[in-house]
Amino acid sequence: MRGIVVVDTNLLLLLIVGAASPAYIAKHKRLSEYSADDLHLLQLIISEFAEIVCIPHVLSEVSNLVKGIDERSRLEIMRKLRHFIEVTRELHVPSVRGTARSEFADLGLTDAIILHLCNLSLGGLAPTLVTADRDLANRALALGCSVIDYRRDFMDP
Repeated sequence: MRGIVVVDTNLLLLLIVGAASPAYIAKHKRLSEYSADDLHLLQLIISEFAEIVCIPHVLSEVSNLVKGIDERSRLEIMRKLRHFIEVTRELHVPSVRGTARSEFADLGLTDAIILHLCNLSLGGLAPTLVTADRDLANRALALGCSVIDYRRDFMDP
């Protein structure tokens, strides 16, 4: 296993929804471009890392996006999200760190905070970003961050 991984909002949503049930992926309005195969590939990628770290900004976005499915499924997904939060290291990065970055105006607060996090040394290791957001991936690569661009590497023909 290698280092630490940071997962962006849409892929974390895929991970949490799929943990509740892979069948929910096809039912969720924000996950229409993903399948159970994508979930399994994402799980395989993440399993290569020693630890996942999250920021409250991403967790809040995922919590809000869970609403794109029926009530019964949503409750089950929220239980999975609660468990994920309980067992995952959460790093609190002040919003001012994101707003101070040049990327803030183009990418928004959450992605600017993710870029800040990916430039930190956590236990002597710089985290690897796993994202399906092309703009975020390109900015992170330009900054010299370790990136797995899920869309480029696994989705685009």
